[in-house]
Amino acid sequence: MARIILPEVDSLTPEQQDLYQLFPANLTRALLRTGACTDGYLTLGASFRQGHLCAKDRELVILRVAALSHSAYERMQHVEIARQSGWRESDIDAIEDGDIQKLDGKTQAVVRFTDECVKHVKVTGVVFHALRCYCSEEEIAEITLLIGHYMMTARFLETLEVELDERPTSWEKMA
Repeated sequence: MARIILPEVDSLTPEQQDLYQLFPANLTRALLRTGACTDGYLTLGASFRQGHLCAKDRELVILRVAALSHSAYERMQHVEIARQSGWRESDIDAIEDGDIQKLDGKTQAVVRFTDECVKHVKVTGVVFHALRCYCSEEEIAEITLLIGHYMMTARFLETLEVELDERPTSWEKMA
């Protein structure tokens, strides 16, 4: 049970109902308790789907942040998307466990970058330059923002103990 009372869907105002329908999930119900933050949060989250990163790289970052943050909710929402974007079960296990020796160089660089950003805020020059061998400046900027967004999301979900949804929720309505 969540630490805060999530509003019932049938009790939402028309404006809240519109926001909820963009991403009908317990996360959104919890976000609605913040007031004006919900729309901006959902807009930022959806924007990553139109960004510079391919789906496979985006889901790599999200799964790694979820693992480092112990966020079952983020994992539940993204593991199937990761599979659909091309990650095999063995890859997902390695990404989540941090056992990256079996993965390609780019994946290793993204995981190391994500790990340092989550654990130390600022990544070292060595890790930054390793990622730069595989990614453009735009992609690196987006990876950094994506890490921060999912760190914030994990902290919100875990601190408030937002319950898992029955099934993953699609972003298709916002695409």
